[in-house]
Amino acid sequence: MAKPDIKVTDGPFSAHVWEVIAPIRKAIDELPLLKELADGSLSGDVFLHYIQQDMLYLKEYSRALAIIAAKAPESEQMLRFLDSSKRAILVEQGLHSDFLKTFGISPEDLDGAAASPSGFAYINFLMNVVQSSSYAVGVAAILPCFWIYWDVGVRIKAMEKTPGNPYQAWIDTYGDPEFAEGARAVIAFADEAATLASAAEYQQMLDVFTRAAQYEWMFWQSATERETWRV
Repeated sequence: MAKPDIKVTDGPFSAHVWEVIAPIRKAIDELPLLKELADGSLSGDVFLHYIQQDMLYLKEYSRALAIIAAKAPESEQMLRFLDSSKRAILVEQGLHSDFLKTFGISPEDLDGAAASPSGFAYINFLMNVVQSSSYAVGVAAILPCFWIYWDVGVRIKAMEKTPGNPYQAWIDTYGDPEFAEGARAVIAFADEAATLASAAEYQQMLDVFTRAAQYEWMFWQSATERETWRV
């Protein structure tokens, strides 16, 4: 009889994977976009590129969360992911719309806007994972967006405020305790799912979490570069 796969890990999945992506987290911390957003010196053109791309991303991320909800094994997880799917749309309609008004951009101005190469790749990666993989692997793929934004938001909000920072609403949104509570819940779901995963599935969880974290870096960096399709 073949021996079952056995996972050898120290502590919960979240502790393991957070350490695995330490180099990526360091690279994110060093992003010019985040440093300049924190002190209010970020170029309006760069921020506008980011917001436009984030609006496109969140529409698809909301769909990914709804798919995860449909695969959830318990009603608690299902309700949490359905609520998160709704909140992703509300952020897109609220926070982003306010910023667009600040920049004098109307929703009609964005009609026909296309995802950048990095945004397109990230969106398609997430949708492919949540549609074709297990609940556990899907949760691991969508988790970095929650966790990294919470981590970045809390640390920026703890810094000394820049009077008149035009991006303070963004900082307040992702540094808010309510957003932190949602991130912690998804971390707990990932840890729970990992305890039930086979060794192969656990490795898949690590792999997709790491890739999604890389895409988080790429997404912010692409805004700094105002990335477009070259041909």
